[in-house]
Amino acid sequence: MSPRRPRETPDDDGIGPRWSYGRGGYALAQSLRQLAARPVASTATLLSLGITLALPALLLFLSAPLEAITARALEGESLTAYLDPATADLDGAALAAELAARPDIRRTRYVSRDEALATFRAHRDIDDSLAVLGENPLPGAIVVHPDTTALGDRSVETIARLLKGLPAVERVQVDLDWVRRLQATLSLARRVALLLGGLLVATALLVIVNTVRLELVRRRRELELATLLGAGAAFAHRPVLCTGLLLGGLGGIVACALALCALLLLRGPVGELATLYGSSFRLPLPPPGEPALVVLVSTTLGTVAALATLYTTSVRRTAHHPGTS
Repeated sequence: MSPRRPRETPDDDGIGPRWSYGRGGYALAQSLRQLAARPVASTATLLSLGITLALPALLLFLSAPLEAITARALEGESLTAYLDPATADLDGAALAAELAARPDIRRTRYVSRDEALATFRAHRDIDDSLAVLGENPLPGAIVVHPDTTALGDRSVETIARLLKGLPAVERVQVDLDWVRRLQATLSLARRVALLLGGLLVATALLVIVNTVRLELVRRRRELELATLLGAGAAFAHRPVLCTGLLLGGLGGIVACALALCALLLLRGPVGELATLYGSSFRLPLPPPGEPALVVLVSTTLGTVAALATLYTTSVRRTAHHPGTS
């Protein structure tokens, strides 16, 4: 007797793997086969998508560290309320504690007259002038640090009016002009980043639309033959949707890889610059949710591009052949 022939699996007889038997599996297998049939064109398309989406991804990865740097830079900004020299230290400290309880004030610090005098005496020239006066001419002061969410013009003016209205306060010094300039610069930078990111995302969308349209042109005879054999519109459109989804998802993965490489290249110079300014700041890697968000958005872009291409193609076909559905 001849040896028994082993049972053939779907992979052995050339039909394909079991996961490709279903509707979705067949469409995915068709899309993968089409992409693999033209490796150079597919690689060029994915690289184009990745490079286009890399900058928006990098901006997303840098947004949280930049916000942290800004908040840390603004932590030391303050208003100074100079008190009446007749105000006792206990009253000044109580007033500082009362102001610190406000929600728009992060913290306060009371500077007594003796502490202010000791600070000025550290400077030799000023110490000689104070010695001529004979007595301490410096008033007590309350240093008020607004909350980082209350550093806008209106919030700072509200706090300044509050301080000027206190009976024990003689003068209020506000030196937050550079904070306003920094906030205006950051606001402009955010808008420019959003505009640039939007333009690049639109470019990626157009790349996917063009690729899917070319795929439809290549498969036109195949789709017409399938329609003649009784295949429905869903059968013809499902592989196209899978192609858009694959292009978007793989393009997002390439974009994340490029953005992470750029981030790693920037970590060293940023750390050296922070060290020169006496800071321990280091550029962190993004949390896993941010790369996942980039891939999700790019996959959605690919799906939307495929749907838009199918819709415009269907409308054009209907316009040329009104009797077809």
